[in-house]
Amino acid sequence: MRQLATEPNLEQPHKGSRRRVRLLMLTLLGFIAWAAVISWNQQGRLDAKAAQVSELDIRLTEAKQLNEEYKKEVVRLNDPEYMLQKIRKEYHYTKPGETLFFTPKP
Repeated sequence: MRQLATEPNLEQPHKGSRRRVRLLMLTLLGFIAWAAVISWNQQGRLDAKAAQVSELDIRLTEAKQLNEEYKKEVVRLNDPEYMLQKIRKEYHYTKPGETLFFTPKP
């Protein structure tokens, strides 16, 4: 017996919807794989930048400490007694009538 043309074929709509679901799943899987690769790459970059930031923080702390030492030195250089001591020590300056003695370092 032949099927009538008016009866719907139940097999065709299921094949099409299965294909669409399969295509959607493959697309979704591809997107998730792409997002995972991008995320992995970004995490590596973030780790490198975090290490760079910590190194720069250490250098900043050292620079601030050095800056404070220089500020103290500037204040001390305004004192005439300190200037005289520094000139005598660094440039071996002597007053008239003084004798400069050098002691050998061990």
